[in-house]
Amino acid sequence: INAEYGSSGINAEYGDVLIHEATHQSSLAEQSAAKKHTTVSQAVEVGRRMGAAYTILTHFSLRYQKLPPIVGEEVPGNVAFAHDMMRVTQGNIGEWCRATAHLPTLFPEHYKDLMKQCGIKE
Repeated sequence: INAEYGSSGINAEYGDVLIHEATHQSSLAEQSAAKKHTTVSQAVEVGRRMGAAYTILTHFSLRYQKLPPIVGEEVPGNVAFAHDMMRVTQGNIGEWCRATAHLPTLFPEHYKDLMKQCGIKE
């Protein structure tokens, strides 16, 4: 993580939820940096460093139209991927985080398409 994103000095004493953009999958770190964006792993790391109880990732590249960039990512259990019309409350944020692990099962065809798009063979 570059200094701009990783050493802001932000900590969770100001809140428990980080909402952070994660425009690209982690394998596109150079492209993401060139466009002044972050990857999934970089955004997750910012949440970890600031001690956020939960991290919600948003602002995905248009290349991920059906599913967020989850292929090949290690996503901790306190991270959720935002979507349009998502309503997060103190009571349901854990459910949203748990749902992330089930996206490939819930949307198998979209997941297969995303794998191909990311250059990963089944």
